Amino acid sequence: YVFLACIKESNSGGKSIISNCIKIFNELKKKDPNSLKTLMSKYYFERRGFNFKSKIFSKPIFELKENDLRFRYLREYIETAYKIKKKKMPKNKIIALNKLDELLTNKKFQKRFKLSTGDIVIFNNQFLSHGRTKFKINKNSSQRALMRVWVN
Repeated sequence: YVFLACIKESNSGGKSIISNCIKIFNELKKKDPNSLKTLMSKYYFERRGFNFKSKIFSKPIFELKENDLRFRYLREYIETAYKIKKKKMPKNKIIALNKLDELLTNKKFQKRFKLSTGDIVIFNNQFLSHGRTKFKINKNSSQRALMRVWVN
């Protein structure tokens, strides 16, 4: 789970975006099963912020575990992992990531909302992805601040 707490909202922009990955999974299943199959194969991911022996691990982006959908995706971490491994990402994996990015940014699968100071949102990041829109900081006031906590 992810807990997001708004300590200080931005002056403009900075809307939170939650994308429903179950709906995206079903859309791919119906309209692009090849991309879905590829996204269910293993990709390299970079580990950041953790002290593990290996800086790279491999995992599918979409995974069905005991009939529960699991979703893991940060394109930057994937691309960096392939660079660290000195491996070229296969073309079919790049095509599948591009399709996934297209769906994640489609408003049909999103909820957008502005967190105000004091607001907290809690969501299951096993099947919901999160991001935000661009935001501006007024140099004459304090900066936007969100606190994020991951809980297993």
